[in-house]
Amino acid sequence: MPRRHDEPAEAFCLEMHPRLVALLGLHLGDRGRAEDLAQETLVRVWERWSRVSRAGSPEAYTVRIAYNLASSWFRRRAREEQANRRAATERPAAEPPDPGDVTAVREALAALPPRQREVVLCRYLLDLDVATTAAAMGCAPGTVKALTHQALASLRRAGLDSLTEVADHA
Repeated sequence: MPRRHDEPAEAFCLEMHPRLVALLGLHLGDRGRAEDLAQETLVRVWERWSRVSRAGSPEAYTVRIAYNLASSWFRRRAREEQANRRAATERPAAEPPDPGDVTAVREALAALPPRQREVVLCRYLLDLDVATTAAAMGCAPGTVKALTHQALASLRRAGLDSLTEVADHA
């Protein structure tokens, strides 16, 4: 039986979709996987819209779902790579090609620890404030500030001077 048309949920999902694809694309380094996980995130948001819409920040709730799905994907990928290494003991493992464009921004972001990458993407790609970022990441605002400081220092050392480049290369 089809669900009743829910305009607020639809509007929210339409607004969040491109932002989630950009966020996850930079976080994962794989635009295709980012599109899949963004879609899965929005399906979960749609299914739980009554709960999401009552949340203090539906945006933060949605980003948390996206990051949880991304974390699960990273764990799955690590297990698959480990299994492939065991299976390929007789032949050298070939490096898979980077599915996205190889840019300085992607490389600099990929070099950051996951939590620092998450905070940079929330703060500078999604333009979330400290409180919303903290809610999305499930941590204290002070942690967001500390992670931001550490990440910015690392990005500057890597030669990435302008964080507007993060959004431009999404």
